[in-house]
Amino acid sequence: MTKDDGTPSALCLGRDLMLAGSRLRDAVGRRAQREFGLTALQSDMLLLLAVHGSMISTELAAACGVNASTVTHAVDAGIERGLMQRDRNEADRRLVDIVLTPAGKRMAERVRALVADLARTALEGVDQPAVLAESLAQVTRNLEKD
Repeated sequence: MTKDDGTPSALCLGRDLMLAGSRLRDAVGRRAQREFGLTALQSDMLLLLAVHGSMISTELAAACGVNASTVTHAVDAGIERGLMQRDRNEADRRLVDIVLTPAGKRMAERVRALVADLARTALEGVDQPAVLAESLAQVTRNLEKD
């Protein structure tokens, strides 16, 4: 659906953004499962922890868009595989930080490369990927204001 001037409607753009994000997440999940035995959520968590160093479960849950119990199960699986560990938070001993082990850091790098590869595939035929990247970053900032 387009407006009278030929530009896509906000509804169509919103739908296309959601669909593109969903398809990319699904593709990451399929390849991460096939190549590394990881779920899409575990892949997300590895990437987040690689960037942030450590996070508590509620932060991971919010960043991944899932509930805390889902994150707990994914962290438990990551600990079983030797990719993550729980450490007592130094600033607030009541909190437990989730951190990557050295093996987890190596796996996060492999996941990052997988995501970059899929992003290159997703951007094939896009004339100005840098403009798209900045536009999507602005969309994210706009939605975080809510």
